[in-house]
Amino acid sequence: MKQWNNMTLSIIYSNLAKAAEKQQNVAVSGRYAGLSQTYREGTDGLGGLEELGALLRKDLEDAIPAAVAAAEESGDRGALRALRWGEKVAKIEKSLIDRYMKQGDALFDGKDFYICQACGFIYSGSTVPDICPICKAPSSRFSKVA
Repeated sequence: MKQWNNMTLSIIYSNLAKAAEKQQNVAVSGRYAGLSQTYREGTDGLGGLEELGALLRKDLEDAIPAAVAAAEESGDRGALRALRWGEKVAKIEKSLIDRYMKQGDALFDGKDFYICQACGFIYSGSTVPDICPICKAPSSRFSKVA
């Protein structure tokens, strides 16, 4: 089983905070930044993950659909594209949190984690994908998390 130290988890959450900040999602960015700080200080952040999962669920159920409707009504294609990207990232983040809450550290067994430096997407597997499924960045934009 792969053991993740607190500094590695702190780095992952810090990167997710940056991705949420790019989406201008201040609440989620703040939660990820808080989890990063929690792990940097060496404490368990599972309670924060539950809270973050609830925030992401609320965004996916309420905030994103409302923003998409407003963008569609105004015909803002740029906003629609950004919202679709943000929705994909939020779904992936929520899925990772839900899976970790169910599986714990077993989620990491035999897998490496890669982060897209362009959008913050986290990929788990044995090799990096050819392109990012979120932002379409090439595999060279992925960094392996130790």
